[in-house]
Amino acid sequence: MNKVFCRIRNISSLFFTGCLILFNLSCGLDTFYVIDGPTNVIHKPDCSSIDYSDNYFDFYTTDKTYDNLKFLGTEVYYKIYKSQTRLNSEANDLISIANKSDSASSAAERMIQSYKFQPLRASGHEGESVLIPTSSDNVRVNIRLSTYTLYPAQITIDGSESIGIPVRNLPTKTGFNFRSALPDSVPKSDDVDVNTSGSSSDSDWYVSLFAVAIGQDYTYSPIYSNILYLGSVRIPLE
Repeated sequence: MNKVFCRIRNISSLFFTGCLILFNLSCGLDTFYVIDGPTNVIHKPDCSSIDYSDNYFDFYTTDKTYDNLKFLGTEVYYKIYKSQTRLNSEANDLISIANKSDSASSAAERMIQSYKFQPLRASGHEGESVLIPTSSDNVRVNIRLSTYTLYPAQITIDGSESIGIPVRNLPTKTGFNFRSALPDSVPKSDDVDVNTSGSSSDSDWYVSLFAVAIGQDYTYSPIYSNILYLGSVRIPLE
């Protein structure tokens, strides 16, 4: 009788363990998605330069099709600084996070939530879900934030198709030409896209840009790729 009882108990234990494993596999585990981000920077400006003709960003997107994931396109995030030193410090922190295998998957979240970078928008397309919608091929993106002689502010795709003038992620949709004669165009310390800590004595402003691919899972939650540093530019107060 004891042998029969032990055998029945062992069979019951194995059955219960099998059910538990199947339950964990089907119901209890989070799905982890990985998408490829933009990787090819053609021109990376440096805010230490005073050659304003050099103040443009140029890179390629990485557009792919994924199973069980809707790929939306490529987003560009920006932040405005009063201090070049502060910009370089935060950019280097984010680059370090992106370059480490154990933290790369959280780089976009850190950029948005901790460092408060804002999504860049284009005039006339402010309601788009992403700045550069998905395409069947990788596209080349050129961005000039502010206008200089012979160099107008604009965002172009593959060298010709313009999607508008870059604007800040503010209700006023202000651009990146900062004019003392137009106070509302000048960044303010309480703007969500501005960091004035470590302010310098000059009248210039500095802007840093990162690019990231973005998708959407079945719950409509955003899925981000690793981030790509696009560079930084100096914008004078006119």
